[in-house]
Amino acid sequence: MKTDKETESSKKNLRKKIISLRDSIPEKQRISKSNIIASKLFKNENYKAANNVLLFYPFGSEVDTRIIINDALLNKKKIILPRVTGKNIIEIYFVSDPRKELEPGFFGIMEPILQKCKPASLKDVDLAIIPGVCFDRDLNRLGYGGGFYDRLLSKLNKEVLKISLCFNIQIIENVPVSNYDMKVDMIITENDILKDLDN
Repeated sequence: MKTDKETESSKKNLRKKIISLRDSIPEKQRISKSNIIASKLFKNENYKAANNVLLFYPFGSEVDTRIIINDALLNKKKIILPRVTGKNIIEIYFVSDPRKELEPGFFGIMEPILQKCKPASLKDVDLAIIPGVCFDRDLNRLGYGGGFYDRLLSKLNKEVLKISLCFNIQIIENVPVSNYDMKVDMIITENDILKDLDN
């Protein structure tokens, strides 16, 4: 049994390794894979039925969620994006025009501009699209280390489907987990759809 310190050290090394691996995907491939992942999400019944979708704006070499943001808005869905407002605190806002209502925030990630966006509540969320560095087939998730999404997931209504989007190289055998780490319900990659059998 690993101590908390050893688990955190394993997570740190794993983050570095997987992000480096993800960064090595050529941009053209990343766009192509992102399109495949997005098209699988668009066929999902929960996505089709959702009115308010919690999303994340892509950062670095992540799956390009702008494809999904644009599709959601075209289909008259409301999108909700997060903003880091303090140490380990994340707040969520409705965004209707990403071109005019976002600005670089935490780590340079595009975030809602407070004066232009209406605050959202977790009760508003019909579907949650959650980022992560890597995952395993048991739907365990390793985030970026801030704990933002673990706290958010723990407060989200249990009925809300939580989906993560990632490239196949981000699926590993075992994600090191701590007591506070939250699983997702489904993971969509360019090759697979992994899901909880209850969903």
